[in-house]
Amino acid sequence: MITVLGIENFKVLKHIELNDMKRMTLISGRNNIGKSTLLEALFLYMDHLSGDSFGKLNGFRNTIGMGVEGLWEPLFYQMNTENPILITVTDNGRTGQLKYERDNQYLPSSISGLSEEVLASFRADTRSSYSLACCFTEDDYEEHGHFSLNGNGVLKDFSTSLPGNENQPMKPTKFMNNLLFRNYDVLVNDVGKVELSGEKQKLVRALQEMDPAIEDIVTLAVHGITQLYIRTAGKLMPLRYAGDGIAKLLSICLSIMCQQNGLILIDEIESGFHYSMYGRLWKLIDHISRRANCQVVATTHSYELISGVINNIDHSDDFCYYRIGRKKENTVACRFDYSTLHGALASEMEVR
Repeated sequence: MITVLGIENFKVLKHIELNDMKRMTLISGRNNIGKSTLLEALFLYMDHLSGDSFGKLNGFRNTIGMGVEGLWEPLFYQMNTENPILITVTDNGRTGQLKYERDNQYLPSSISGLSEEVLASFRADTRSSYSLACCFTEDDYEEHGHFSLNGNGVLKDFSTSLPGNENQPMKPTKFMNNLLFRNYDVLVNDVGKVELSGEKQKLVRALQEMDPAIEDIVTLAVHGITQLYIRTAGKLMPLRYAGDGIAKLLSICLSIMCQQNGLILIDEIESGFHYSMYGRLWKLIDHISRRANCQVVATTHSYELISGVINNIDHSDDFCYYRIGRKKENTVACRFDYSTLHGALASEMEVR
């Protein structure tokens, strides 16, 4: 489980540190303070070896980044590439650090599987701009490499300290927001995984905690297209016609159940749910994330969702809450454990 997250010079965050994170970690704060950026930093740390990780970050915000100006420079605090990005994570007692910095000297050399013509194209574009140097360290494990850009995409050139240049596996991680939770292809695939594992009834019971009218969820091929259906009152209804709450609930449940020993990052978790469901949502997340040994880090704007945790989770030692604020250039995190948050809410303190 991740217990510490430190960030320097990443997007809107010049510096911040979250200590003593828990299996259920909730984050709030005013607009543009960096809540979503915290989740993106965690995702980038876990996905940094993917050449498409930069494009995924743009996809989370429905933006299109092209060239170093659109893909890399927005990652740096105030788009200043002179100061390196540092993301530090303590996970299961092991502390690692991911570093990105501008490199004006590197040019791609011989890379297995790429023709000299393609390499020459990358060299020309890199020479006219720059590459992104990347270094990852965790205990005695190291990765060093560069990313280069041109019209063909991202070129990755990495070496590691393991024999055969093998990569150390990272924690399975999924990022979710309102743009992504209705990805029906992913939902169909995940329902299939849960059914094959014999866990589908657990999924149905989890959904029934939020909506007792749900009797089953089934996968049917209609006109050659596989779709999900919800059975209620003995009738089947395509999930595509269901409300956002049902689709998002299913997406959250499936993501946690399919990310055994993993990490789920949920931006604006309250969206799509009526406030009366917040307590049951917390109870559900508590139960299924504990069974899957999956950590959930979420952001919210909702006072009702924050207060919904009180008296609705069985494992209060597995929960913490951070209110994010700003002190001059630095962003600071004020941490509440369950009992402190309970007291603050009882005193009608503003905790958002």
